Amino acid sequence: MIDPANGEASRVPMIHESIHHFTPLKSTGTPMPDPERPRPITRFGNWPVPVLCGLLAIQILVTIGAGRRDDLAWFDPIVDVRAMVLEDFVGEPDTAKMQEAAISGMLETLDDPYTVWIPPRLEKDFDKQMRGSYVGIGAEIEVVDDRLRIISPLEDSPSLDAGIRAGDVVLDIDETDTLGLSSQECIDLLIGVEGTPVTMLVRHLDGTEESLTVIRRQIETRSVKGIRRAGEGWDHMLDPNDGIGYIRLTQFTERTIEEMREALDGLDAAGTKAIILDLRFNGGGTLDGAIDVADLFLDRGVIVSVRDRNGDGRKWTATADADDHLIPIVVLVNDGSASASEIVAGALQDNNRAKILGERSFGKGSVQEVRPLPGDRGTLKMTTARYYLPNGRNLDRRGDDEIWGVDPDPGFVIDLDNAGYTRLVENRRRYEPITDETDRLDARFDDPTWIEQEIEDPQLAAALRTLQSKLTTGEWLKVGGDPGSDAVLASELLDQIAYRTRLLDELTKTTARIAELDESGAVEASAGFEIRDERGTVIGRVPDTEADRIGELLAGTAKAEPRKGDVDEP
Repeated sequence: MIDPANGEASRVPMIHESIHHFTPLKSTGTPMPDPERPRPITRFGNWPVPVLCGLLAIQILVTIGAGRRDDLAWFDPIVDVRAMVLEDFVGEPDTAKMQEAAISGMLETLDDPYTVWIPPRLEKDFDKQMRGSYVGIGAEIEVVDDRLRIISPLEDSPSLDAGIRAGDVVLDIDETDTLGLSSQECIDLLIGVEGTPVTMLVRHLDGTEESLTVIRRQIETRSVKGIRRAGEGWDHMLDPNDGIGYIRLTQFTERTIEEMREALDGLDAAGTKAIILDLRFNGGGTLDGAIDVADLFLDRGVIVSVRDRNGDGRKWTATADADDHLIPIVVLVNDGSASASEIVAGALQDNNRAKILGERSFGKGSVQEVRPLPGDRGTLKMTTARYYLPNGRNLDRRGDDEIWGVDPDPGFVIDLDNAGYTRLVENRRRYEPITDETDRLDARFDDPTWIEQEIEDPQLAAALRTLQSKLTTGEWLKVGGDPGSDAVLASELLDQIAYRTRLLDELTKTTARIAELDESGAVEASAGFEIRDERGTVIGRVPDTEADRIGELLAGTAKAEPRKGDVDEP
């Protein structure tokens, strides 16, 4: 997506934006935007990998503490190279570029695409993307046939208020002809100071031309969308007959939780019985946003945990709330779903709150911190920890890893190629722009066959089918294939390890309690004791006379095979 208010930021590759709106190419390893706490971050594109050269010695001295003087020798060759280049290089060196290249080159050796330096000239746009707000006219644009065209004005935007509509061709901007201008050149003409006007000569779809004046103002980008436009807002009801809602979450910003609650309130009022949460091509965003969204659908259980290189970390758990939406959920993911979106999908999957449908997610499971350099010398975004799903698995994809990300549930794998994603996004775009025709479109989003044929979205159609089955029969209808065998086996092994750990822990606690009661004389004998999980469900029964032997079995130290009947099947 190109937004005329983004300025320099629009020059930076934003995979989750461009894919989601216009060019839905599947990810082939391109890193996605990532969550971090407490400050939201968005990944800038791959910085060039130049030769290490040039770093001002005085700047180095400022950043090095007194206790690290021994490290100064490390910088000697860099300083020497810079001095030689400045003295004798045949051309005119750009010392600013040399400095950027040196820092970028150092970070490149870490082999971590998420650790990058943001130079001062890009910090303002970096902050703009983090906040999900900016000053502009509020319109999605593209260049077609050498002319600027409006894809759609945004809801509650100055462009919409001024009369700009989807499909308008912009002939000139402040009397500058747009013929042959690039999208970035058009953006440079459209951006400006809040409260200032910009005049645009547009040609409407009916062929009439009109000069419109737009007053630039702060634009709040929405991350929560529905299935189609409803006036200036969104329609989130996919199937009103069965009560199946639809929420498409494009990124996690500071305003996402507010928008999610607004959408869910509308669905609650409409009597929604199930929800499809579409996280496809959601490249991530804030950790807070991911935790808050997951908590909307959970009343208990771990959401995510974070651990640094020393093993220290923090765990976030769901909080029970009267407004928890404990209804059937299907979460759509693909390999453009990264970071914060993987946290949400993994939390709902591991807590048995949703079916995951689509393709394996991207595999971005690392935590970045944003640290400003002293003296306004830019900002370092650095990986400092990794995320772990509730089942204990890190979802980050590194090196030759065969297991990463979040896999769809068995029977819910539906793959799409690049061409397939391109077609569905192009078809869906007919229902997204704010136009006078939207309400007249003969859409049947409650019909999976119609979705397959008209939108060409087999993943959404499958999600609708399985929810219709769940609401009608109480059973999930399998609508696709199974994940890869390696992923399945790994996940099952982790589940078994986690179960064994919980069982042993409960056994230890229960045995200690029985011993305590025995010593106090509170009980004379017992036929055995129950082992319960964190929800209070009985997962096994053990005769108190066999407690020690069962403990040995679980710990892997038993010398004899267990006898039948010692532990009931959970």
